[in-house]
Amino acid sequence: MDQREPSTAPLQTPTLAQFQQMLDAAERIAQLGHWCLDVTTERPEWSPQVFSIFHRDPALGEPSLAEHEHYLYPDDWIRLQRAVADCAAYGKPYELTLRIRHNDGTEGHAQVYGTALIEADGSITKLVGFVQDVTRKQSIETALHESEAHYRLLVEHQTDLIVKVDNKGRFLFVSPGYCRAFGKRQHELLGQRFLPLVHPDDRASTEAAMTALYQPPHHCYLEQRAMTNQGWRWFGWSDSAVLDEQGQVTAIIGAGRDIHVRKLAELELLRTQRMLELALESGNIATYTANFTTGEVYADERYLAQLGYEPGEIVVTQDWWQANVHPQDLTAFSTQSEQVMAGELDDFTAEYRFRHRDGHWVWLQDHARVYDRDADGVALAASGLRIDVTRRKEAELKLAYHADHDPLTDLLNRRGMWRAIKRIHAQSLRSRRPHCIAIFDLDLFKQINDAYGHIVGDGLLQQIARLMRDNTREADWIARWGGEEFLILMPDTDIEQAVELVERLRRKIEVNDFRIEPHSLRITTSVGIASCHLNGDSQDEVVNRADRALYAAKHAGRNRVCAETDIA
Repeated sequence: MDQREPSTAPLQTPTLAQFQQMLDAAERIAQLGHWCLDVTTERPEWSPQVFSIFHRDPALGEPSLAEHEHYLYPDDWIRLQRAVADCAAYGKPYELTLRIRHNDGTEGHAQVYGTALIEADGSITKLVGFVQDVTRKQSIETALHESEAHYRLLVEHQTDLIVKVDNKGRFLFVSPGYCRAFGKRQHELLGQRFLPLVHPDDRASTEAAMTALYQPPHHCYLEQRAMTNQGWRWFGWSDSAVLDEQGQVTAIIGAGRDIHVRKLAELELLRTQRMLELALESGNIATYTANFTTGEVYADERYLAQLGYEPGEIVVTQDWWQANVHPQDLTAFSTQSEQVMAGELDDFTAEYRFRHRDGHWVWLQDHARVYDRDADGVALAASGLRIDVTRRKEAELKLAYHADHDPLTDLLNRRGMWRAIKRIHAQSLRSRRPHCIAIFDLDLFKQINDAYGHIVGDGLLQQIARLMRDNTREADWIARWGGEEFLILMPDTDIEQAVELVERLRRKIEVNDFRIEPHSLRITTSVGIASCHLNGDSQDEVVNRADRALYAAKHAGRNRVCAETDIA
């Protein structure tokens, strides 16, 4: 192995847990959970959000189909049984709104959707679907229905919000219902402009709508907030222009309806949708469904965008997918895919590189789950989520490289070399083949720093590092061991071979003119060498013997190589 290639081993980080948190957060935002029911055993599988909707402790596990009766009112339980039976027998999908009885005595509402997974032979073994908590929606709809009922009652008694204004927006007429809504008497409003009652943020759109009434068809609908005796409330106005015989607008009549509850519900729904979209966008989460029978993959726009494609530009298939996985990642990718297909695993979870449209590689985190298998357990279909983690992976690789390398010389640092020494030492003991360690110390290097400065000294260290790289073998490992010390690890090398190699390198350093402008410098080095004893000594002992041999070389006058055998 060449120590000069940067390590590409990824750091282990809890990315899958973070991904699961984002997915759970998205389900919580949408108040949506998915489920799967085995028709044979009548045992369901729930996602975490379904437990939350039913107020059931996940530690209790999923209830059987029969145990669902505990959570439903009798008439709803009968409806659910019939729907499930028809779906399991005839593949008839269903959509039900059910009332849920919680253990704490409260009540909720859930929209339940179910459909059958039909096998190739026409049999039905599983039902899948999702449950959405619509308690708040039902409450809002109930309030909306009540509001609309009240409005109809008001209309029937001529208490609707009816106004008439002149060309300058001054009240000519206000209905009793308008006066009650705004807490004012008729005489307080007549002759006054209506626009000051409109919310500042809605005045520009209101004025634009009023201007449009002067052009055919002389009708418009607008929604605005107005200051009532209950504070700011939303109103929907149907306005019509009154024309004289010449077709000129002489007045505007408006019929208003309090839409506050509905508008708040719409805004809440829009906010929820934006939060869900933000969760997917911020996590760069793409979705796909793979049909293993046909080989087709149904991918969303984010999936294609991650790879540089426009919607409809390519047809994604399973073969195309595997053909574009990085060759170094393909074995692990294919092995896990085969395990999922064969039924050994239900989930596929991997990080791998994938070819982008323009040819470069992007890192993807992929998590998929099989939701349909045939009678033999072979996977038929799966759905998955995919995240572009290129920036994170590149940062991890860069951090891993810098953690093991010296920034000045780009050689291994002490930490990186210790990792290599442990690995090579273990290999030597297993293979019964020795390795050697040589520690170099630049003679009188401090004098160069004192005389020329640290910038020149750093330049000299860099040039010596290059000289060592150019004059060692591919299998050798080189490190800046500390300060002006270097260490060379020589696998499959006995002491005689190591002395020959190191002596040759020492002479090259001795005779070389190192040009660090504007200076030309020469320097010598002292070296200590030790060999791994195959009687089970530790890597620390080998390094210590090499260090003692280096001390002996220094003590003997410097600029020489001293092996451990020379001081034994």
